[in-house]
Amino acid sequence: MVKVRKQVDEDADAVKGIIASSTDELRSVYRPKNIKAQNKIEKSISIVATIKENVVGSAEYLIRETSVLVRGLAVSPVHRRQGVARAIIEHVILRAQKEGKAELVLSTIKETGNTNVFLHMGFTVVSEEISETFESIQGEQVTIVNMRKIA
Repeated sequence: MVKVRKQVDEDADAVKGIIASSTDELRSVYRPKNIKAQNKIEKSISIVATIKENVVGSAEYLIRETSVLVRGLAVSPVHRRQGVARAIIEHVILRAQKEGKAELVLSTIKETGNTNVFLHMGFTVVSEEISETFESIQGEQVTIVNMRKIA
């Protein structure tokens, strides 16, 4: 059974490993154009998903005026397709409802194929745009897909 909770200091190494493996996979599809543009500091809440007390996924969310932004959702490769991402999203939905927020929002890069993962979890596509901050590993344009889910 997947459980989701706030991240604690002891989770740091496991989370770093999960993010590193996910980032390695994504970097086979796209890369940042300009690192400085990516370094916006916004206060977010970090959470982890666990199976039998082992950290198997992580994400951050940021409570905004009318919505909750989900970002950095990552699941250990060996724990994918086991409901980990769904458990994380359901946890954030409950938090959004407690905060009186109407929806969850997120963005993903179309070329990764992750849009379908979020569609299966009930998100809808709000818009698509050419990324100004990312490009394919061949230096070509990539598309950002903005999505939302009613909380």
